[in-house]
Amino acid sequence: MLVVASTNDHGTPDPQVTPRAAGHRRYSAAYKARILAEYEGIDKQAKGALLRREGLYSSLITTWRQPGLDQVP
Repeated sequence: MLVVASTNDHGTPDPQVTPRAAGHRRYSAAYKARILAEYEGIDKQAKGALLRREGLYSSLITTWRQPGLDQVP
């Protein structure tokens, strides 16, 4: 199966758009802990920059903060 991230009007792939991986992303506990620690120590503007840089949504941060979720496989 050919996966094309984006095409122009002529049907050719856009070289500036990278294809996304199929399926949901998985995050290790270490990655979550690192991101949460960094997120908690910065101001609102820097939080937005962190989320954009990592390709995350603020809802993930909210979910990751909930107690007990780190124990779920």
